[in-house]
Amino acid sequence: MHCLVVNFTDMENNFSKFLKGLSTFTLIILGIGAILFLTLLKKHFLIVFPFVLIFYYISTLLLHRYMLKITRNDVSRFSFKFMMLSFLKMFIYIIFGVFYIIVDEENAVTFLIVYLILYVVYAVYEVRSVMKLINESKA
Repeated sequence: MHCLVVNFTDMENNFSKFLKGLSTFTLIILGIGAILFLTLLKKHFLIVFPFVLIFYYISTLLLHRYMLKITRNDVSRFSFKFMMLSFLKMFIYIIFGVFYIIVDEENAVTFLIVYLILYVVYAVYEVRSVMKLINESKA
């Protein structure tokens, strides 16, 4: 059985790498979104797009930080806590999405498509990062 314990220095280094990677990733998505909304999707421009990106960025960052703390303290329940936190985060995302759709019904379809694409993209990024952390700890 491999140990997933991460000491404090490793945790800070991992978080720093994740922060840089997530920031770059978010800026790339912002750039792609801006290009698309200013050209091909001009009539579907979504003014809230940058704020949704910030929402995903912060929530992903906070969850990753907490996951690193779990690896430092309670390795035996890592998988369980990761799944529970992911479920909680998904539930919060659903509440936020439904709230926005109620407030801005006119742009609901565009918002929902963008919101779901961002959910998948950030979830994949997050899972890849966690898997990388696990694989690094096995080495």
